[in-house]
Order: sequence, then structure tokens, then C-alpha cells
Amino acid sequence: MEVYLSRVLKLLVFDLDGTLADTGSDLAVSVNQALSLVGHSPLPLDTLIGFLGDGAQTLITRSLMASGDGETSAGEIESALESFLEHYRDHCLGATKVYPGLIASLESLSGRRKAVLTNKPDEPARRILAGLGLAGHFVHVVGGDNPYGKKPDPTALKHIMEAEGVLPEETLMIGDGLQDLKVARRAGARFLGFTGGMAPQAALLRENPESVFQDMSALPKAVAALEAGIDQQPGSRP
Repeated sequence: MEVYLSRVLKLLVFDLDGTLADTGSDLAVSVNQALSLVGHSPLPLDTLIGFLGDGAQTLITRSLMASGDGETSAGEIESALESFLEHYRDHCLGATKVYPGLIASLESLSGRRKAVLTNKPDEPARRILAGLGLAGHFVHVVGGDNPYGKKPDPTALKHIMEAEGVLPEETLMIGDGLQDLKVARRAGARFLGFTGGMAPQAALLRENPESVFQDMSALPKAVAALEAGIDQQPGSRP
């Protein structure tokens, strides 16, 4: 068992896609629109969801390869990526919604500093947070086009911690994907896995996360349980 010098969690850092909001449908519409413009067939939502988490360029590259013959060119990626970003910028709030219980949980945790660390580009990330009424909860929003690198590179998370003057053991990364778990571990931060999001639960659970929860209304209790040293593994209830 890992031993922490302090269990007090002063900074909560949230993933966006699949953690704060269900963004899958709008992402899929914009990806398929981009695929059609370069002559590729559309992909089903479940397939596209599996490509999320590593940033827009990787999403487009994976989608092009899956909808074609397994190969793609730099020019095709650039053209499709530009189309995707343009379309998504204007349609990122069509069907996107917060997870049930999230707003009340954020308000319950109002005494703690909060940030967003996402591999989504900064502009749509901020547009979504503002459009869903979430922006006021976060002191930092760091998108995937930041100068520090994408998750699981820990540099951006370390930058947020340094800006807030908190130690890694005082920082909690909250997310639904492997990138979130890995960035927390590489930065020395704590991790709380959300199994009610878009990423496959099995992939996250195979990595033995420190703690997990499935319902956003249970977030404050899950945070309190971590501070108290109570194990929140699958099958237990926060």
C-alpha cells in the first residue's frame, strides 16, 4: 500500500470528456462529417468512442484508418482534422450534457480548488464548460493544445499543481480513462476513477486504480473516503 505524507486533498483536477460531460454524440457527428468530406464512410458511435482520449489529431487519424483501408496520408489527416475542428467548434454543444449529479457535487466541493485537464483543444473545451454552466467552478482549464503536452505526459498536471502551490499528494486527478490514471501516477498525484463515463470500465479497472466511483452524485463522498483512507474499489459504495 502506498503511504502519503498528507491525505488532505487541496486540488481536484478533472478530465472533461466522459467525466464532466457526455460529449460522445457531438464528437461523433463532427468526426463523421469530416470523414465524408474526404470520401470516407461514417463510423458508428461505439467505434468512435473507443478512439477518444488522446487528442483531436489522434482521433481523426484512428477514424480515417478505421473507415478506409487501414492507411492514410498526412494530407488527408490535415484536411479531415481542419474540417473536424471547424465543425465541432460550432456544434460541440448540440447533444453534450453534464452527468447527473455533477452540478450538486461541484457545489458541495466548493471549498476546494478545481481545475480541468483535457486532451480536447482549448477552444471547444472552454466553450463546453461555459455552455454547460461549469466554467465558474474551475480556476484553471488546460486543453490538449497547451505547450506542456497531452495526457499522460505529466508536465501540464505538474504545471497546474505548481501554479496552485500544492504537493502531488494533495492533488486528486478525477477521470474515466487510462490517460487520466497514467498522468496522475506519473505526476505523483492521487487518482479517482469515474466508471460511469465514456471510456471502457474494464480497461480502467485492469490497472487497479486507487479508488473508483460510478455516480457523479457520489463524488463528494468518494473524495472524503480517499481522505479518510477508506478503500473504494469496485463493489464497494462511497
